[in-house]
Amino acid sequence: MKRALWLLAVAVPALCAPVLMPALAQSACMEPVPPTMPDGKTAPAADVRAAAEAVRTFVTQSDDYQKCLNDEYATTVKAGQAAAKEKKQPFDARTLNAGREAKIAANQKKKEELGTAYGATAAAYRQAHPPAPK
Repeated sequence: MKRALWLLAVAVPALCAPVLMPALAQSACMEPVPPTMPDGKTAPAADVRAAAEAVRTFVTQSDDYQKCLNDEYATTVKAGQAAAKEKKQPFDARTLNAGREAKIAANQKKKEELGTAYGATAAAYRQAHPPAPK
């Protein structure tokens, strides 16, 4: 009986841990998907305004995503340091930090690219639809 309990309590989790670790290492933070921009030359004004709102929404969601990554990193480092201290082992967060920084940099680049794309859309719209002379 004791052996069966030992198998369930210790051996099975220990054997399953390598399989489960990649799943546990996945981030709970959801990266937003950038919206597509309409063709400013042919799009109606409502579509260009909707695109501007979609850009604002994406930027807000991206800021939330980056904050989530930072918060998740801080929590993971704190837990890792506590576990390492308890086991009297060193803890190195460089790998975690590199992954977080890469995700933030990629997301930041998407924000910048989207801003450039919207600027081109708005400029094309203004060129195709000049204001009426006064």
